[in-house]
Amino acid sequence: MVATLLGALPAATVGLLCLVMAAPAEAQLRDVPVIWYSDDMREIPKPSVREPSLILDNVSEALLHPIGRFTDPGRNLRKIGALFGGDHVQAAADINALDEVPNSSWFSNRIGLFPMSPDAVARGSGDGVPPDHSGPWTVVKAKTQGVTTGFTVKDARGTRFLLKFDAPGSHGMSIAATSIVSRLFYSAGYNTTEEYRSSVRREGLVVGQGVQLKTGHGAHLMTEADLDSLLAHEEPQPDGSWDVNMSKLYSGTPVGRFGWNGRRKDDPNDHVNHEDRRELRGLRMLAAWVCHYDAKQGNSLDMYVEEDGRHFVRHLVQDVGATLGASALGAFPRPGYEYTLDAPAIGGRLLGLGVHEDEWRRLRRPEGLDEIGYFQSDIFDPLEFKPLQPNAAWANLTDRDGYWAAKIISAFTDQQIGAAVATGGYKDPAAAAYMTKTLAERRDKIARLWFDRVPPLDFFVLDGGLMRFHDLGVERNVYPGTTARYRSRIAAVTADQKAAGWSDWMESSATEVPVVMLETGPAAAAAQGPADQYPFLAVELQVNRGQGQEWSSSMKVYVARGSGRIVKVER
Repeated sequence: MVATLLGALPAATVGLLCLVMAAPAEAQLRDVPVIWYSDDMREIPKPSVREPSLILDNVSEALLHPIGRFTDPGRNLRKIGALFGGDHVQAAADINALDEVPNSSWFSNRIGLFPMSPDAVARGSGDGVPPDHSGPWTVVKAKTQGVTTGFTVKDARGTRFLLKFDAPGSHGMSIAATSIVSRLFYSAGYNTTEEYRSSVRREGLVVGQGVQLKTGHGAHLMTEADLDSLLAHEEPQPDGSWDVNMSKLYSGTPVGRFGWNGRRKDDPNDHVNHEDRRELRGLRMLAAWVCHYDAKQGNSLDMYVEEDGRHFVRHLVQDVGATLGASALGAFPRPGYEYTLDAPAIGGRLLGLGVHEDEWRRLRRPEGLDEIGYFQSDIFDPLEFKPLQPNAAWANLTDRDGYWAAKIISAFTDQQIGAAVATGGYKDPAAAAYMTKTLAERRDKIARLWFDRVPPLDFFVLDGGLMRFHDLGVERNVYPGTTARYRSRIAAVTADQKAAGWSDWMESSATEVPVVMLETGPAAAAAQGPADQYPFLAVELQVNRGQGQEWSSSMKVYVARGSGRIVKVER
């Protein structure tokens, strides 16, 4: 079939396509420790504040960048090449030899690689100390711009928080979402702000001295009457209190937002194009999981921080209240299903003449659960998730990036999800149970999508003459009712991965491979090579779930024969 397709193309096109389809030059195998830390926290001067134009950002992400991707010859040829294996874009540029993301100023490995208790998930990014109610909160700054009113307050301990309200008629919806999703994202590995759900009464707020209130008519010293006027726009609970979200101000100095492509020119530590960062590409799946549809530049944050005597920029994901079916404007069904300017969707409605029904129009809020918006799992398709505007990093998501994200998401147990949901403070226990169940169901859909594409065999360790591994599809119950079998073959290879010869395939139901057989077993003659010329072993693995399925695509694990160290995982 491939020969037929190539024969139908002009010779020049075939030549270009062959170049695109050709495997990129592999980095030589090295018997050295795996890199787990990125060198991006060196001392740098304080950058200037980067605040992108909202209009320009929308035009660039929704129009200019998609046109650029659509007309990019190399990208289009890679898409054709992807039909025969491979991916539509090059691999992420910030991964280590084990196909993992090292710790950096962007991301720290947590639940994807290390155990976390439900309590640790519930604690999130901070010390777990909520705002102090032992005295009134002092308003030190007022926010009157934007969709919702907000204040910067100091609690009785002097700790500063950004206080925000929910949209009228949406009691607790966005507040709960902020608390829950910030903890899920932090546990996944991202830098997030510390969020709490709390409540306040009028007598619990006082205006600080010298607070300037900016209005459309200028600025003046804020008074208690001004505070009363602002609070009058917010909807209280029946007991007269207001439910609020309290975001602890992050340590350091804000220096603006990060973009989804390119680099920050005034940050020498920013050495990888953002669209090539796996943690930003993979964020697409975490956003799909929680329906974080408002993931724009304006909802990111760069902070100039001090750590161990060094000053550098740390990159945060923040403002996650527009998630879990909530928004600053209340619940509405379309978020996550269409871009703000979505030509295919608009064209489909015009051509459908009223017969075609948009998927999101089928959504219904769960009956009797007023604290839950349009958030469900029945028609959830992770690949169809759309934020308000596309972005360059998410457009570059590869199968390997998707698998990486799915491995992290599927690591959350029902108990850990429930612990995060409990911090949302739903007043109706049925709402908390619904949210936990729905997040778990969406988690499983994401895991099944990517585990079908990339074999979820992981966490390889050498134990004497055995290489043991975990089948995440089995351990995380992604394939209930199936029995997995594995097959493997082994070869001695050079540093540039040329094999002396492969052993026969070996089948087993155990998650282990006897690598010692290469030296002594019946397959040695086919796979053996002198250690000085072939200093590494390559172990190729596949999985079959039964029920008429075929063997999965292959993955390879490389072992240094001298040290016994696993030096590379290739998916």
